[in-house]
Amino acid sequence: MARYLTNGDKILQAVLSDQRLCKYAEYNPADYETISDALDSDNPTVCAVAKIVDCNERNLTEKEIYNEVSNYLKQNI
Repeated sequence: MARYLTNGDKILQAVLSDQRLCKYAEYNPADYETISDALDSDNPTVCAVAKIVDCNERNLTEKEIYNEVSNYLKQNI
C-alpha cells in the first residue's frame, strides 16, 4: 500500500535532514518519515521539531506552539 506524505511530513524531513542537527542530536533522519513517526521518538530534539511542524499544521498560534513545545521540553530534558 502506497504511503503519501503530507506537506508537514516533507517539512519535517527537510529540517531533520540537516547534518549539523543530526550530529548534535544523534539521530538518523531516515528513521523519521512522517510526523507521527517523529512524535513517537524517544529523541527529544526530533520530537520537538515534529511538535512544531504538527502544531503549525493544526493552525495553532505562535504562543500555543511555544507553550506546547516548551512544556514538552521541560518534562523531557
